[in-house]
Formats: sequence, C-alpha cells, structure tokens
Amino acid sequence: MNDTVLAMLRCPVCAASMQADEEGKSCRCTGTRIHSYDFARSGYLNLTRPGDGEGDLKEAVNARKLFLNAGYYEPLSNELNAILQNLKAETVLDAGCGEGYYTNRMAGNCAVLGVDLSRAGIDSAAKQAKQNVTGAAFAVGSIFSLPVRDASCDVVTNLFAPCCESEFLRVLKKGGYLILVGAGERHLMGLKQVLYENPYLNPGRADLPTEMKEVDRRRLIHTVTVEGRETIGALFSMTPYYWRTSEADRIKLRNIDTLQTELDFDIFTYQKGD
Repeated sequence: MNDTVLAMLRCPVCAASMQADEEGKSCRCTGTRIHSYDFARSGYLNLTRPGDGEGDLKEAVNARKLFLNAGYYEPLSNELNAILQNLKAETVLDAGCGEGYYTNRMAGNCAVLGVDLSRAGIDSAAKQAKQNVTGAAFAVGSIFSLPVRDASCDVVTNLFAPCCESEFLRVLKKGGYLILVGAGERHLMGLKQVLYENPYLNPGRADLPTEMKEVDRRRLIHTVTVEGRETIGALFSMTPYYWRTSEADRIKLRNIDTLQTELDFDIFTYQKGD
C-alpha cells in the first residue's frame, strides 16, 4: 500500500491515522491505545467493525468478474476515467468497489482506495492490483462508516452502491467531487424483454445528494450483444431482477445463447462546497 493511500486511512476503532510497519506486513494506528491490522496475503486490510455486516459472497463476486472482464462495461469505465482526468484527481475513494473492476482501471493517474464490505470482492480486487496495477489499494469496510480520514479525498466514486452523503461529505476535501453512477431508464431493457411480459423503464437513482451542488449530469447509452449462456447468467446475477424473478421467467433466459440489450448509465457529478 503506497504512502498516499495509507495517509487516507483512519483506524475504525478510534479514528486515529494509520502507519505501516517497516516490513510492510501490518498497519497500526497512532492513537493512545494502539490498534493493529495485518495485511492479508493479497495485500488488503480488514478495517471492519462489529456490526458492519457482510458483503457479497464469492459466487456473486466471480459472476461479476466473468461479465465485467468480458469488456461489456468498458465504455463506462473509460468515461469515468475521462471525468477523473478532467477533474485532475490525485486521491480517489471508490466507495462500494466490489471486485475492483473500475477501481483498478482508475489507478495510474491517481492513487485509489477501494472500500467494500465483501471480503471475497476485496480479496479479488487486491490480487488483481498486486499483479499488474500501480496506485490502487483495498480495504474491507462499510461505506456507512468509512475507515477513511476526514477531508482526505479529492474525489469519491459511488457506482451502483448506496449513497451515504454524510460520510462522503466527511471524507471529501473542500471543493472535492462525488461521482455517482446509476442505471438509466432503459438499462438492460433487452434482458427485461426476455424475462417479463411487460418490461418497464427504470426509475433512476432515488438517493441523489441534497447537500452538494450538481455540476455535471450525463447519459451513456449503447447496445451490446452478450454471447454465451454463462455470461448472460452472470449478467443476470448482477441485477436486482435476480432476486425477484420467478423460476418460470428464469427458464426463458437459460434457453438463449445470445442477448442483445441496451446499456444505459446515468452519471452525476456533485461538488462539496468550500
């Protein structure tokens, strides 16, 4: 974990700043009562607190990796990176980073910390970063109680994860930016047309910030053809429809080898006041 990212962290117990030992095997806080945290073999830190809960299990993480690594969401990743470059971000927090697909692609021009409650997701993200990514680091933690110091981030990204505005305001520097991504109204319409007799438009994000100024809003939409039953199934498992679709409707999806669908993303940028 590089010094820039390490300087973003705070102890989840006492909120003191963190420092790594000389061997790079653990971190400890600088508080009166020292709390120590070991780096996992893949390189991440577990900075959860009792009651934080758990994130996605390994099966869900592997499904997302299968789909995302096929490149279907690469245009969204590229758009996000262009926004970050335009904002000249040096320190970025990816809040609710999952398996780290977007986080690892952000790294290079900035230092990025990915935080998520899923140990399986963070472990996967850290392994990828360890292989071929410079500037990304990961910690298991809750976005509702971030193990991140006050006013330490130029930008917070929040992609398809709950928006905790109070925490994001706390960790952002004055004038810092929050980038939110949600499903546009026609996102995955092709998938819904296969599953449901009466497919519906998505309502959009209902948790947009109220205490920050919106400075940019854009829509990214294109059509893709998803190949292979395994990849189609992986996409389905990433969606909320996975949990509320009947078995009869699920069978419809299992019987197709190719799926054409729209990908429709809403991207919002907000700025914290000075």
